[in-house]
Amino acid sequence: MKKISYLLSIISLTLLVACGGGDKTAEKVYPKATFEVTNAAETMPVWIHGKENSDFILLPVHGGPGSDVLDFRTYKGGDGFKAIEKNHMVAYWQQRASGASKGSDDKKHFTIAQYVDDLDKVIDQLKDRYPGKKIVLLGHSWGGMLTSSYLKDAAHKDKIVAWIDAGGVTNGTTLMEQTKADVLKEAETRVAKKENTKYWETVISQIKSNKTNANALAYQVTQYIPEVLIKVDNHKDFAINQRGYLSNSVLFNEILKTDNTQKVSAFAKPILTLWGKYDFAVSASQKKEVEGVVDANQITNIVFPASGHYMMFHEPALFAKSINDFIKTIQ
Repeated sequence: MKKISYLLSIISLTLLVACGGGDKTAEKVYPKATFEVTNAAETMPVWIHGKENSDFILLPVHGGPGSDVLDFRTYKGGDGFKAIEKNHMVAYWQQRASGASKGSDDKKHFTIAQYVDDLDKVIDQLKDRYPGKKIVLLGHSWGGMLTSSYLKDAAHKDKIVAWIDAGGVTNGTTLMEQTKADVLKEAETRVAKKENTKYWETVISQIKSNKTNANALAYQVTQYIPEVLIKVDNHKDFAINQRGYLSNSVLFNEILKTDNTQKVSAFAKPILTLWGKYDFAVSASQKKEVEGVVDANQITNIVFPASGHYMMFHEPALFAKSINDFIKTIQ
């Protein structure tokens, strides 16, 4: 058991290194929050932007764990989310131990269950402040694990009208092996086509040796895929602070043991899945697992042909259109 725990710790630490470029968030000056949510020794800001008279609030749940939610509307101009704001309200919630959130570093607070409770408190405040608005929940990356965990509770499901899974993890138990398989398949395809052969042969060697951080490699290889026109350097472009690192290292041990796939089957409301064709960080196999347990009539699937893991930055116009079109179909 000690060997297993040690291995999981190493995996989580390498994953979090791939999630950001160092502690830069301390240098940021954050805009004043629209309101704050305080829960279990943490104060978390929420910023509201967008069309106030919309019937809908989009609530994006960011990745990491430990990433900064405001990256969604600032990185490369935030064109994807700002285009959604023209039609709907968007509530940007900064999760526990992320960005401008303040609170305890006690590891007992870094559990999926705690983050689910935080999310529920945010949704309750949105409902109190904006009565009559319909909430659409969006989970990106780790946000997929958090939102799918939230949806396991029947009372939680009643508080939202739809779920968007944007390259989100729902099954942590298969995550790493799927990433390795996807990167290896892509590398072998490129070699067969004689595209940048030396680089891709090195990638194959790294995967087969089992001596590389497959998660970091999954982000890196998109820099060498010409079909991904807008490049996103995950390590250099996004910051994660020290509390983010801590929460990430603790939470990933739990994420890698959690499978929410079957629980999603009971969510009898509209679902939109958004996936980059070249997203290897969270494999499209995760999406297929979800599609296999829900009614085909309730799910809409959009594949982004020029995207890696960050479809909102790689193809912002298609990202906004996909969500705006989906919301139009919600009763």
